[in-house]
Amino acid sequence: MANRSFYVDEIYRNENGDFYTGLALEHNEWLKDRYKFEKVADPYTTCRGKTVRCEYSQIFYPDSQMLLCNEIASVDGNLYDNLENGELSRYYDADGNEVDADDDWESEEPIEIYQYYLIDRATAERLKEHTDEIIFYCEMLDLCVLGVTHWGTGWDYVETDFVY
Repeated sequence: MANRSFYVDEIYRNENGDFYTGLALEHNEWLKDRYKFEKVADPYTTCRGKTVRCEYSQIFYPDSQMLLCNEIASVDGNLYDNLENGELSRYYDADGNEVDADDDWESEEPIEIYQYYLIDRATAERLKEHTDEIIFYCEMLDLCVLGVTHWGTGWDYVETDFVY
């Protein structure tokens, strides 16, 4: 697949029209029992502009440059002022349902970031275009920073969405 925009093996569609990568299905066997899947013959055409459920590791190319830098938030006091992508809070209506920040909301819950990675500009731009991952810009280093909001699980087992 020459025109792919993320690291993908195969893409499958269920009867509801939801798309999943092969790796996401492999790590979630219960989905195969619940839905019928068919392999998408031409993912680039079929999935263009659609959300594909994948594993977190698949949103990074093998050549993505990343460096763990968990102290960056304490070193750069302006990091949170330079949010380029994603949300730092979740918003809930009066019934406790998650809503967009633009909607009427009753309560707000901050999103916890467990790890910070310095990332190259190409990776940052790809993530900003296709995901809602938290991306900051660090003026001190002239680098982008990825805020990872999950902890303790290998990236091959954390599900995320990627708009193909």
